[in-house]
Amino acid sequence: MRKSFIDDSIFSKGDYLRKLLLVIWSANKGTFTHVMMNVLDFQEKGYEVGVVFESEGCKLIPMYEENVNDKFEKMKELKLIASVCRVCAKAVGALESAEKQGLPIHDDLFGHTPLELWVKDGYEIISV
Repeated sequence: MRKSFIDDSIFSKGDYLRKLLLVIWSANKGTFTHVMMNVLDFQEKGYEVGVVFESEGCKLIPMYEENVNDKFEKMKELKLIASVCRVCAKAVGALESAEKQGLPIHDDLFGHTPLELWVKDGYEIISV
């Protein structure tokens, strides 16, 4: 059993890191593979979790449309993809693919995804 480095007694059961939002900024497939593994693991363990695609990270969307990946498909099936940034997806040529795949697209923050949508609901933001 792993030892926790945080004193869990200061949190109510279920309140500690139960809502996580991972924001993927780069198109690095290795990094995104680890994001997918962790998001699916968190979800399986009962966390509320989601992924937001921003900036160069939007380039991954058409890559995974063309090259079907079980983890990406599972994230779509479970609706763990929380948002694709409209401006960024358009800039990198991924908007059409995001729309075709039925991914949620946000543009409320000057054309970008406002992370405040999740922060106000108690999500912790993890920037990757």
